[in-house]
Amino acid sequence: MSDKTIAPPTPQILTAPLSNTNDYGYTNTPTLINYERPEEPKEAPGLLRAGLTTKPRLMLMTSVGAFWGFSIGAFLGGQQSGLQYLAENAHKLPTTVQGWYFYHKTKNYRMMLGGVKRGLKFAGKTGGLCLLYGSLEATLDDIRGEADVVNSVTAGVATGTLFSTFTKLTRGSFRYSVLFGAMFGLAAGGLSDLHRYASGDTPTYIHKLTSLVKKEENKKVEHV
Repeated sequence: MSDKTIAPPTPQILTAPLSNTNDYGYTNTPTLINYERPEEPKEAPGLLRAGLTTKPRLMLMTSVGAFWGFSIGAFLGGQQSGLQYLAENAHKLPTTVQGWYFYHKTKNYRMMLGGVKRGLKFAGKTGGLCLLYGSLEATLDDIRGEADVVNSVTAGVATGTLFSTFTKLTRGSFRYSVLFGAMFGLAAGGLSDLHRYASGDTPTYIHKLTSLVKKEENKKVEHV
């Protein structure tokens, strides 16, 4: 046998030919990717109230109603808690300056706590009522295809009726609740129609009323 050893084969690395560097360009401007959301379907101009669509309008009405309810509830709750604290401690009034300091400090704390608790309760109730009213009003607007005072008054009466039914009010309070809902709807719907009229979008019932008035005037002229 031969003393020569056979060396293992050397691995070869195949490299791809480099392309011409002139084919590439460089720029300092980054590539912009469009992340814009698709546009939501717009509502018809006749369904707008005070220039707002349904969702922003419901959010605004609910927020304003909740804030209004919290303000009233906080005022009433603070007054009631203050009077209750005075009645509870009328027989053990302090006799020192430090005692009077803690007396008034505790009273203010009780008034703040009672105001916040009652304010939150009132905020939930008034915010829920405003949300119910706005939802009924928007539903009637979609059904009739127009936002006018008729839908607002109907939604107010329905809201007052539902509130009186669920809270089991007396007959006199029931009438007052329904009347208040109708007056609220009349005021809100009337202001909305005035805004539409000032913007150049006259409600349909105004067109009908003006046409009836013109017909009556034409009849009077013909008889003369």
